[in-house]
Amino acid sequence: MQIPDVDIRATERARLRPALPRPLDEGPVSGGASPRPPALGVVRRAAHLPRAAWDRLAGPDAAYLATRWLDVAEDTSGAAMRYLTLTDGEGLAGALATAVADTNAPWLAGRPDTVLRLCAEEGRHGAGEVAGDLPDDLADALLPGLVCGGRHLGRTTLLSRDGHDGTAERLLGAAERLADEEGLRSVSFLHVDEHDTALRTLLARRGYRSFHSEDYHWLPVPSGGFAEYAAGFSAHRRRRIGAERRAVRDAGVQIATAPLDAADIPRFAELETTLLGKYGMSAWTTARSAAILERALRACGPDALAATARLDGEIIGFALIVVHHDRWFAHRAGFDYAAQRGLPLYFELLYYHLVEAAARAGATVIHYGTGSGPAKTSRGCLGSRQYAYLRTPALD
Repeated sequence: MQIPDVDIRATERARLRPALPRPLDEGPVSGGASPRPPALGVVRRAAHLPRAAWDRLAGPDAAYLATRWLDVAEDTSGAAMRYLTLTDGEGLAGALATAVADTNAPWLAGRPDTVLRLCAEEGRHGAGEVAGDLPDDLADALLPGLVCGGRHLGRTTLLSRDGHDGTAERLLGAAERLADEEGLRSVSFLHVDEHDTALRTLLARRGYRSFHSEDYHWLPVPSGGFAEYAAGFSAHRRRRIGAERRAVRDAGVQIATAPLDAADIPRFAELETTLLGKYGMSAWTTARSAAILERALRACGPDALAATARLDGEIIGFALIVVHHDRWFAHRAGFDYAAQRGLPLYFELLYYHLVEAAARAGATVIHYGTGSGPAKTSRGCLGSRQYAYLRTPALD
């Protein structure tokens, strides 16, 4: 939510001797020959990855698979990360980020048991059938499990230099063997985009069960900024948007976007905890929010932006924006619901103002991720379905 990537720990890492990837045994090769290249490996810290090559594979639309964000996930998720690599004579040919989820993982939207249960309760396509074929205790059946494609929500995927099916198949096979080696009960991709047809076809071919898990949303940023954005709506919607903007302005709320300031993090953490509590995540703490925000600032530096709403000098709303190439990623947010007194602050802060700010900065897309689909589509976002894929002996 685009400036060159900044890794503020590069100097520190330069003093570290990178650990070589552990070879991952692909099993016997016919004729007794040694395993042939390209070579598979597993790396347990993002600091030891071939970072520039990995980031080239990730590209501009995968901010949460860039190595600097893998650092953030690694240090704040409480999960053991495993990075699978496939290297040939030209360098890194493919890669897969994974995390081990267990019953202690607080990130409920990134665990196979809780995602499946929630999707089944909401009647999402295929979820009821998959849940019905598993024991009632989904956590016991699926955890600990290997969650593949990244620890983020939406567009979890496998990285490949040339898109060759063989690269993906070898990495997926390596993930399955790794799960078996470590005694894990499941392998899953929880948010595969509907347009990621190569990965979806491969997962189906290998016997993974699937269900609709979420919808992912993004907004193309018009070069003409807010005026061009608003022109794309019906006259009725334009009048409503204008009324919403006037209401926020007339209430004296000041909206701005600037680099994330460490001094604001305690207040942001309070607001995010309030938002998450509103949606049932009562176990979430301000300390956890603060740790993620602080780590994001260390990793991203000036590419971590904060959109803020202030009333009488007090912050009553915020959004953390991660800048990656010419894309903006809206990562987390929070609001003081009592102070905003029914104002349409969510729309002003995260859509109308953000479109203006992104256009000024030359950004081309704002990624909004998963959740709140109707609100996002009502403000011009495009969307695509996300599908979870699950492999576990409990389904055999």
